[in-house]
Amino acid sequence: MFEQDFIRCQDYEVHVRVWNRNAKKTVICWHGLARTGADFTELAESLAHQGFRVLAPDTIGRGLSQWADNASTYEVPVYLNHAQSICEYYQVESCTWVGTSMGGIIGMVAATSVLKDKIDRLVINDIGPEIPSAALTRIVEYVSDFPAFETLSSFECRIRELYAPFGERSEQQWHQMAQQCSRRLDNGQFVSHYDPKIVQQFDPSKPPVTLWGLFEMIECPLMLVHGLDSDVLTEGIVDKMQAVKPNMHYLPVKGCGHAPGLHTKKQITPVADFISS
Repeated sequence: MFEQDFIRCQDYEVHVRVWNRNAKKTVICWHGLARTGADFTELAESLAHQGFRVLAPDTIGRGLSQWADNASTYEVPVYLNHAQSICEYYQVESCTWVGTSMGGIIGMVAATSVLKDKIDRLVINDIGPEIPSAALTRIVEYVSDFPAFETLSSFECRIRELYAPFGERSEQQWHQMAQQCSRRLDNGQFVSHYDPKIVQQFDPSKPPVTLWGLFEMIECPLMLVHGLDSDVLTEGIVDKMQAVKPNMHYLPVKGCGHAPGLHTKKQITPVADFISS
């Protein structure tokens, strides 16, 4: 069972889920672009039982965290500042970083810059130093054009369609996901939890930003989780990552696209083993 904190990160209130608050070893779990820290519930519960404290924030503009006034706030340098504030608030001396998609990008940057002295292990979930333009276009389109639904059950149908690549889920897990990533408007309709402005900084028509030079600079032990059907983390990108980091742990996940949900035993066990090693 987790606890919930609302902490100040610079000028914003950030919601953080906390498992096993008083444990000495810390894992920070950072979600993808349009997701929340709730995505890590199953992984966090497993790690908490193994003696870890797990911190899973909702990035600003998502979940229960405050929304920004300006779309320009929704960018990696701001998220890095908030990650630093979270580490300061919880007095994190060292930690493992588990990042899905956007959270993996933040983790790669943090592990080579502002949190280099704190991140001692890094798990990257279905993201690499570059994103194919077609995949980025797909993500921007569905995030920026999420319709409203009259009922939560109809909203859930949309969630099941969008997040089928995360992997199989039980009926209860789908119900829970729908509740966790929805909000009700004044007219009673349900829409997704996030601020639509979170994608305004992305322009798929521009040359893609690459982080290969930064990726080479990562010094801590590294694990890559790969949804084998992913359009974001292609086989070619994985091959290049393995060539750059031959000692990188690699977890291919069959039957998943972008991105594995880290919610099944087959996914949780190897990730937890890497974190514990």
